[in-house]
Amino acid sequence: MKKIFALIIAALLALSMVAVLAETSTPSITINASSTAADGGKVDTTAYTWYRILEADIDTDPTNSDAAQSGGKVAYYVTTAARADELEETGLFTTARVGETDKWYVELVEGTSAAQIEAAFDADTFNKTLFATGSFAQTEVAGTATSGEVAPGYYYIVSTAGTNAVIQTLTAVTITEKNTYPPVNKTIADDDVAAEIGSTVHYTLTVEVPETANDFIVLTDTMDSGLSFGEIVSITNGNGDDVTGTVAPADPTAATVKANGNVFTITFSAETVIENQGKTISVAYNAVVNKDAQIETDIPNTVDLKYGNNYESKPVTVDTKTYKFDFDKVDGDDTSIKLTGAEFEFQKADGTAIDLVEVEAGKTYRIATDEDETTTTTIVTNGNTVTINGLDKDLTYKLEETKAPTGYNKLDAPITITAGDTTFVHQDVRNNKGSVLPSTGGMGTTLLYIGGSILVLAAVILLVTKRRMGAND
Repeated sequence: MKKIFALIIAALLALSMVAVLAETSTPSITINASSTAADGGKVDTTAYTWYRILEADIDTDPTNSDAAQSGGKVAYYVTTAARADELEETGLFTTARVGETDKWYVELVEGTSAAQIEAAFDADTFNKTLFATGSFAQTEVAGTATSGEVAPGYYYIVSTAGTNAVIQTLTAVTITEKNTYPPVNKTIADDDVAAEIGSTVHYTLTVEVPETANDFIVLTDTMDSGLSFGEIVSITNGNGDDVTGTVAPADPTAATVKANGNVFTITFSAETVIENQGKTISVAYNAVVNKDAQIETDIPNTVDLKYGNNYESKPVTVDTKTYKFDFDKVDGDDTSIKLTGAEFEFQKADGTAIDLVEVEAGKTYRIATDEDETTTTTIVTNGNTVTINGLDKDLTYKLEETKAPTGYNKLDAPITITAGDTTFVHQDVRNNKGSVLPSTGGMGTTLLYIGGSILVLAAVILLVTKRRMGAND
């Protein structure tokens, strides 16, 4: 029996708890917990619940060395038929009642593996509530929790930090609990660090599920008011398998997604967490930069993770940003003179007109979104600086003059608009005074050709007439 249950404790102490036997022979459990999470998250005080799965008879005869820890021989048992049945239903234990007593002695089935024992004790189907139970807790974060004196036996301990263990208590036991908390990370697609108003931004959340994790996980994603939640694209694990099956699964034990304005939460049940121990869960989703986005100011998107009831991660934030371009319509000789009545079309690099919303006539425009009902492709100057908001600094734009101010020449080609390393540069768009000469091949040139031809023809006729008149003389 000593070898059998040494196997149990060896298997289950692998769940990030290390036990050390104290010198005293009075059975007790003391737990020293780790202090803080590696990612700087918040760790609350940890509570522990114990279940006495097996009780122990100890023969304290000093000549008996079968159980060196206690100086005596040890036999393990349970005290009710229900407990004996619960152990036997796992398929890992056999029990035998001793006469008419309330003792069923317990043995391990030959060939049972440590992994099977671990799975059986962790499983929700194992009814731990049939067994004697108690609880104790830390009084401060990273403090020590002590059970006080307990009866000798084997105890299954559940931690609110998510680490479980089976402990043999023939004497005092001290546990150093080394919890690993699930970290969360958030990334944004490289192309979306700068974005237009109305464009879709793509994000990915990743959660590294520890191999010992066994409690629920809640992800809460909070977007700036300048972002509108789009949709969850996928939720997968490191193997590429769907974690939820669908985005909003009918089975709430897998994962649930709830969206409220610019906040959404994803809850992974304890069952789902256990199924994905040691794997990475990735959530791909998108959002839209909306009309409320601040210009040339970081637009933050933040996620935090809650694990069970006693751990919350440090928030992780990524930013996107949208930009502006402004220009003045001015006299070509005196740039202090701002011109009115010019009309422009703001275009993509390929010359396609961009829909705009006129925020303030002649002064402020922004890129339109799908939700805008009234849009324009025409910018009209009225003597003010014109600002166009909501641009992506990684893109190239064009500004084409479609109508010149009265008395000025219209620009003959669009202006190319590109950003520097940080933003777009203000431009003065100059127009020169004067009449516009007819273009090559236009009607003006045709008239010149006709007039010239008439003059040449008249000269020929005159020359011929003079020669005839001279011949007659």
